[in-house]
Amino acid sequence: MTTAAIAFRNLHRPAPVWRPNYKDLFAQIGIALGMIATFGFAGESAVSLLNAGMPADCAEYAANVSHSEGNFSSISPSVNGTRCYGAFQFCDSGTLQQYWTGSRADFLANPSAQVAAWQQYEQDQWSPAQTNGLTNLVGQQVCYQGTCATITESSILKACQFGCAGKKSKLYNLAQSDLDCNAAGTRDGAGTSVCSYLISGAGYNVGCITNSNDGVDCSAETTGEAPK
Repeated sequence: MTTAAIAFRNLHRPAPVWRPNYKDLFAQIGIALGMIATFGFAGESAVSLLNAGMPADCAEYAANVSHSEGNFSSISPSVNGTRCYGAFQFCDSGTLQQYWTGSRADFLANPSAQVAAWQQYEQDQWSPAQTNGLTNLVGQQVCYQGTCATITESSILKACQFGCAGKKSKLYNLAQSDLDCNAAGTRDGAGTSVCSYLISGAGYNVGCITNSNDGVDCSAETTGEAPK
């Protein structure tokens, strides 16, 4: 065959058709769907928390905290060698060990244990919040990234997810800065501002922790009981 004939045949040969590697394609689709599911269902509902033993008057607030933290099976990315576990993100830097003596896997598999640990943690934080004057912030207004809220007891407790014991907590630093959300020492290791928790946690009933209620009582709607 002449060189010209070969060139003519190659010129009219159909171009190769690209076909995806279906194994890789389905794997990527699975990853994408998994990410959608993770973001779409982050946090536990008030009903699931009630089923795990959460008191009715704190169920809506606890669901709010969980939506900021995770679900019963959540494990956080490692930050400075520390990971946090469960619906309320108990960290293995000492907090998890203080409230749970079993394995991390058993903690994740036991929603009732997570609820009980969180209730005790909240009570343990409310007392120093009072002692250190942090509850004096109730009734004041805080603004962060264009959103403002009046601080309530549930705001204080949600900010205590960062810890409220001692005079080095994120909320204590914020109080000392006259509620300046850009002040030093008011963010955690992941860069989350305590102000975002003060605002997002405002207005809930936390009577199961504080024995008082300056928030909205949604427990009747959650449990189907008539309002008291």
